[in-house]
Parts: sequence; structure tokens; C-alpha cells
Amino acid sequence: MVGMAPEEECEQEMFVEIAWDDYTLAVPLIQLEAPEADAETQQAIADWHYWVNQGYEFG
Repeated sequence: MVGMAPEEECEQEMFVEIAWDDYTLAVPLIQLEAPEADAETQQAIADWHYWVNQGYEFG
């Protein structure tokens, strides 16, 4: 994961930027798995999956 996508891209869903080949892509955080990421990144992803699975959404 490179970082968070710009705020205007996250009004309805949380996006993060990832490096892919020579590109930086914004992908929905709910679709992201990062088994080789550091513990902090893995926890952030797990927290988001939990939040979404609880039925929470942006207002």
C-alpha cells in the first residue's frame, strides 16, 4: 500500500493507493489483502473489513 487515495475519491467508499508495476492505482480497501504487509497495515485492513462487515457506511 502506498497511501490513502485523495479525499474526493473516498466520498462513498474508502480507497487506498497501491503500487502495481510502474503505476499507482486506487483500489477499494475492502478488496485489499496484504499478507506480506507489516502488522500495522494488516491491522488497518482488518479493521476496515470488520467495520464494513458490521454494516457501517459513509453518510
